[in-house]
Amino acid sequence: MKTGLYGGTFDPLHNGHIKVAQAAKNHLQLDRIIFIPAGDPPHKTDKKITDKAHRLAMTELAAEGVGAFVSDWELNQTERSYSVLTVQHFKELYPEDEIYFIIGADSFRDLPSWWHYRELMGLCNFVVVSRPDVDKSTFLSRFDGDETPPRVFFLDNILMDISSTQIRNMAAEGKDFSHLVPASIADYIQANGLYKG
Repeated sequence: MKTGLYGGTFDPLHNGHIKVAQAAKNHLQLDRIIFIPAGDPPHKTDKKITDKAHRLAMTELAAEGVGAFVSDWELNQTERSYSVLTVQHFKELYPEDEIYFIIGADSFRDLPSWWHYRELMGLCNFVVVSRPDVDKSTFLSRFDGDETPPRVFFLDNILMDISSTQIRNMAAEGKDFSHLVPASIADYIQANGLYKG
């Protein structure tokens, strides 16, 4: 089995995330995609994040529509959410599976600054969501060179012109954002009065 892990704050999960998940599944013939809402992401310490119960509920609504799975593993951790620990968890859960870690281009470029990144590189394949302005030849230049060479697959031509920040701002301003998220998530945000400021 080939399992794709797609983590994120998902505050909220939007159509861009879904497009990436579907492209990864189709391009790499993954057997399943697992959305993993972040618990306490180490790179977002200065940002206010919506309560985990709401983020989990919205992620589950989106997953239903695309045949994906959702894991609350990171949300249930009492410590910071580090990707290497998450991947280790799924390697133990699915020991026979080949793991594909879906990640944005900027995050992949910053990988050498991640906690225990060398170990992470040896645990999984990377599916990098690229952009037209990204120079792939420089991607590994920031690595030290003695890591396990990662297996990297690029997803090109996926326009991610949507951001969760944009959706939150539009909701706070009373603007219509329903075209940026699945209908079930738009309804959930409205029903629960999320992002009202």
